[in-house]
Amino acid sequence: MPTEPLPQGSGQGSGPAHLTGRVGYGIDEPRTIAELSIAGVLAVVTGFVLSAYTANTNHSAAEVALLAGPGVGFLILVVTVGLYWSSRAGKPREMAKIIENLPWGGGEIVLDLGCARGLATILSAQKLGSGFVVAVDMWSRARVSGNDPQSLIANAEASTVEDRVTPVKGSSLTLPLASGSVDVILSGVALHHLVPRKQREALFVEMSRVLKEGGRVGILDAGNGFEYSYFMDKIGLRDIQMHRLRFSSFPPFHVVVARKPYAG
Repeated sequence: MPTEPLPQGSGQGSGPAHLTGRVGYGIDEPRTIAELSIAGVLAVVTGFVLSAYTANTNHSAAEVALLAGPGVGFLILVVTVGLYWSSRAGKPREMAKIIENLPWGGGEIVLDLGCARGLATILSAQKLGSGFVVAVDMWSRARVSGNDPQSLIANAEASTVEDRVTPVKGSSLTLPLASGSVDVILSGVALHHLVPRKQREALFVEMSRVLKEGGRVGILDAGNGFEYSYFMDKIGLRDIQMHRLRFSSFPPFHVVVARKPYAG
């Protein structure tokens, strides 16, 4: 699949006038959150309506409706709030921890795989001096609200790191990078979206291809940590560590970090 570098010009958006796109990192799975919100409200309303409708004719049914409808609706809304909170608070915090714990010299070439609106891109670019970040994505609107490269550029400009960021539209299975050209690969709650499950091993092979010897990988995702660790070990990455964060997200985020060993 061809890749396409994206221009970094300025324009009009909903943020400041000199920026392109919208500042902010959006909400993960916006459609799912919207659908769950509607389902939760409907369950609560349905329970009250059925209870009121059957109150005079079937008291037992009215009691069941009054308990079941709001109860189910409340649980759905709790899940919805958990997903929203994970996206707005848990994801930025845990991604920042991954980046903070990596060794930085300032001249690294970084790949943000499935970059969306640029959370990992911006956080890692702030660690760089002469280095830069290649931010690769297909920018699916279903995955992140307001997901487009213009918003990534807006975030880079707002953080004054636009000279260290290069957004590229392209496939994660055919990365537009030379073999052994990247010091750090990051991915923030994106990897499970990038390719079908049967192609995930090929994705990790491609990641290893572009990674330099001694290079680091840091992945944050909603689950799948054991699978990612398995593929990393299979393709020869080492120092693999997997952490499951039970209280920072719903469902629990998994963090996987690894290193590509030196030959010989």
